Amino acid sequence: MASTFPFVLVTPTGIVFEGEAAEVSAIGPLGEFGILPEHINFITSLVPGVLEAKLPDGTAMHWVVSGGLAEVKNSVLTVLASSAESPEVIDAAAAAEQVQEADAQFSTLSFYDPTYQSANEALQLARARVEAANPKSTAR
Repeated sequence: MASTFPFVLVTPTGIVFEGEAAEVSAIGPLGEFGILPEHINFITSLVPGVLEAKLPDGTAMHWVVSGGLAEVKNSVLTVLASSAESPEVIDAAAAAEQVQEADAQFSTLSFYDPTYQSANEALQLARARVEAANPKSTAR
């Protein structure tokens, strides 16, 4: 049994990461999921959240993705993300302020409001940025 698998993270601006991974976890519409070596073929959409890749040497890499697709095909994981942001570039204070603003906007909307879905995604993304900016919260 293989202990790693090829993993590629791609955004519209190019390849963010390409290499071997021991495990990758992300968040889809039905919740968090994980990919291990020799995973069955699989495709799902991604919602805003933290994507984590555990590398063969035991280190973990994290990115905040704003959505996209994840596909496992022939034991290769390809993530096509709308955007991928490294936690090191996130300002924790600004991210916390974004959560408050997004939460205030979202809390006033009805489920039937045409802007409900985009406001919900903005809130999820802001929360993911706060989670990623706090190193203790990304340690699993």
